Amino acid sequence: MHRKHGIILKAVITVCSAAFLVTGCGKADSLYDKGMDYIKDKDYKQALECFDDAIAVNNEKAEYYIASGMAYNYLGKYQDAIKRFSKAFQSSENSISNTNNKQLYYGEAISYYGINDYDKVIDDCKKALDIKQVDNLNNKINCLMASAYQTKGDVKKAKEIYDSVIKSNNKYAKAYIMRAGLYRDTKDYDNAQKDLTKAIDLEEKNVDAYFELYNVYKLKKDDDSATGILNKVIDMVASDESMYIPAGKAYYYQGKYDDAMEMFNSAEKNGEADAIYYKGVVYAKKGDNKSALKQYKKYADKESALAKATKKSDVYDKIAKCYMLEEDYDNALLYVRKGLKADDQTAGVKLLKKQVILYEKTGNYKDALKCAREYVKTYPDDKEMKKEVRFIKTRI
Repeated sequence: MHRKHGIILKAVITVCSAAFLVTGCGKADSLYDKGMDYIKDKDYKQALECFDDAIAVNNEKAEYYIASGMAYNYLGKYQDAIKRFSKAFQSSENSISNTNNKQLYYGEAISYYGINDYDKVIDDCKKALDIKQVDNLNNKINCLMASAYQTKGDVKKAKEIYDSVIKSNNKYAKAYIMRAGLYRDTKDYDNAQKDLTKAIDLEEKNVDAYFELYNVYKLKKDDDSATGILNKVIDMVASDESMYIPAGKAYYYQGKYDDAMEMFNSAEKNGEADAIYYKGVVYAKKGDNKSALKQYKKYADKESALAKATKKSDVYDKIAKCYMLEEDYDNALLYVRKGLKADDQTAGVKLLKKQVILYEKTGNYKDALKCAREYVKTYPDDKEMKKEVRFIKTRI
């Protein structure tokens, strides 16, 4: 239930809307404002439609392209976002142009992070930081750049940036969480624990910090503390019904699947569609494949839920896995294709591998070979897939 890449994007992407300019009045501006309301409600598909409609009315405002690009980022469609941002650059030197350019560089950096092009992330972050306007974004831009350096293996540079951010604002919880991730990855668990504890002190209900701290305690083999931190998440439900899903996750990690299901059921009754997805996860863990499939499909059929999901391919991947366990390979292949189509820029290795396997299972070795060869071009270091290519050739 935890994704490091997703945590980082969540930490930097959720604030860009706060820096958007108030653009005035008129039909296009009304559409823009409506789109921003959808962003606040996390209905990114509807937001995108509003921003694109605004562009259709007035294709000369950079703010509309930037907003559209950010909506694409929220939806995980990073290449589409980059295309939008490319139309927003303004060469003139004034406060408004500089503000827009800073936002587009930042948005574009997020897009490049999403497609794992970390050199371009760093380049865009530096360009954004060179612009003096909208300095309230600087900490988030720096954290994104630090994460890119960290992923490239330059841990020293990444730590320098995190340290600098925290020195400039020692109450910025996200910086502590992200630096804790660096400490965790370098097996400095004590400092990771300190940073996450500080983040929780600053933001008592920052559930990301709690679950990250849980992971650190598990790595330290401190099971009592790991259980204790999960119990703190569970205790929050008594005073805050919005904590049903985090509490359900906490029970899940404790292996208390019935309690987890109870929390997710309560969340679903409160209108939280993501609870349906997590119910599928619990059923799958309990070995009830048919019930898991039912929940995943129910979630996938809720257009409003999928519109807010940044990893639609993950939902389709889980449906495909359920069908594979039922030996229904045709339907499994159908959902793999849906996953690749949903956000093929970030669908990941597992969906692409499943596609090859399923073509083999259905006897379509020609397409299996084609997909396997394309996979090897993208991931040339995957020795297992190279073996698979050789095997498939013997079947044709």
